[in-house]
Amino acid sequence: MIPVLRRPTSVPFSTTRQARRMIRRNITVETLPRLPIFEALSKHNPKSIAIVHSESGDKFTYDSLLSDTAKLKRKLLEKAKVDDLQEQRVALFVENGYNYVVSLLGIFAAGGIAVPLHPNHPPGELHYVAKNSAPTFILTHSKAHQAFPPSSSSPPILDLFEHPPNKPHDAPAPVDLSPAPDPLRGALMIYTSGTTGAPKGVVSTHKNLTTQAETLVTAWEMCKDDHLLHVLPLHHVHGIVNATLAPLFAGGAVEYLFPFNAQKIWSRFADTSRRPISLFMAVPTIYSRLIDSFETLSEPTRSAGRKNVSNLRLAVSGSAALPASTKRKWESLGGNLLERYGMTEIGMALSQRLPLTDRMANSVGWPLPGVGARLVSDGVEIKEVWQEGEIQIRGNSVFREYWQKEEATKKEFTQDGWFKTGDIAVRDERGAYYIKGRTSVDILKSGGEKISALEVEQELLELPQVAEAVVVGLTDERWGQRVAAALVLTPQGKSEEFDLVKMRAEMKKRAAEYKVPREIKILEAIPRNHMGKVNKKEIVREVFGEDEP
Repeated sequence: MIPVLRRPTSVPFSTTRQARRMIRRNITVETLPRLPIFEALSKHNPKSIAIVHSESGDKFTYDSLLSDTAKLKRKLLEKAKVDDLQEQRVALFVENGYNYVVSLLGIFAAGGIAVPLHPNHPPGELHYVAKNSAPTFILTHSKAHQAFPPSSSSPPILDLFEHPPNKPHDAPAPVDLSPAPDPLRGALMIYTSGTTGAPKGVVSTHKNLTTQAETLVTAWEMCKDDHLLHVLPLHHVHGIVNATLAPLFAGGAVEYLFPFNAQKIWSRFADTSRRPISLFMAVPTIYSRLIDSFETLSEPTRSAGRKNVSNLRLAVSGSAALPASTKRKWESLGGNLLERYGMTEIGMALSQRLPLTDRMANSVGWPLPGVGARLVSDGVEIKEVWQEGEIQIRGNSVFREYWQKEEATKKEFTQDGWFKTGDIAVRDERGAYYIKGRTSVDILKSGGEKISALEVEQELLELPQVAEAVVVGLTDERWGQRVAAALVLTPQGKSEEFDLVKMRAEMKKRAAEYKVPREIKILEAIPRNHMGKVNKKEIVREVFGEDEP
């Protein structure tokens, strides 16, 4: 166990005047490893607000964040009876907010690999992740026993380590930084969404996470004056890296408002008594629901909310394709959305630029600083514009490995070290990327023609009768695949009794006939996961009643 420092004979790694003074006065000093995240946190104004709980209004400063993280690190090591967790997995079962951030950083500091569990996931999914990652114990702030009842799928040992929630306090313990561990150590294991296969544990190192966060700080010009409203789940790179680690690297404030509630978000946007929101990140379905609920607000809330939206320094959409119609509707409220592209394995790789002139509909922009990106088709790199190829990525942001899947890891990399994303895209004359879809589910072949399901979805969403659309390929003896669509209708579509015949007539005005869906299913809602993503294989199976394509 790493001992608490009390008047040591020498302090070769003491980094702060406060820490040296406290040691001389025989006051306990906590320690944190000199990882880039802790170096960044220690350089910010210690009394600046780092984390806010939106509903309670509780605020936590940077010095409290460092102090509580260091205390938790010590407790974790005491719990494990070791000096260093040495990449032991620690499952993280904590609700969004300050305690989540302390827990995540505490695991980093103790040398473990954090494995986030989503509190709203069904027991089956929780068991899968817990069993596959084989955590030493589960770190929780709430009673998690009911989420892990004994069953055949339970891990043999689940040691639940519960520590009390942190509260705002005025006198955090001083923190000193100790020598840095290997930056190539595993730090975080996020499980893929499972939209194209069984979820895999993606292991990212401290170097990966630092690169991902600092890249966004640079590209999106994050700073200490930013105040981000956080409404995303915290078991995914979008919520963890983009919306938590990056703002903290920059010295800004992160305000947690979760779970998603459109009325509460508008109320927060409209609250002029509190610090205005400057950063907002969400998935397309969240923006759609905010837009849909806008007219239900009171006039004062609409007026103040619209003003905050127009004053947002940056609003980012990601994790799924952003319909052009949603982008236009958000613009009608005074805002403007920036699209980006990334994956669990690589963090963010492509992004539109901050100037509004670089915000094109349906484009995810250009490679981010330090990210290598290329398009490849049949093993040959594509240089021409508007020619399709698979996106491949290289750089320090790319993950280390799939957990306990050596062959699967090797399979996803080219011989010259590029990660194969499985996503198809084209580039325009300016070099901006446009995603066509995943090779496995979004690139359809019907009657010898290659079809982008995402393009068909975009055209469907331009119809005033369609609120949501998911396009899939169904097995067909004659065509190979036939194009099908699951639709959610707008009130106009419902009133018109919009059906297959009417849809095809409208779509033939917008797309080649071979792209027009030959079958549709009208749904009340499209099944999505917690990140707003659609599992198209499940749509094929559960909505259309066919085996996976």
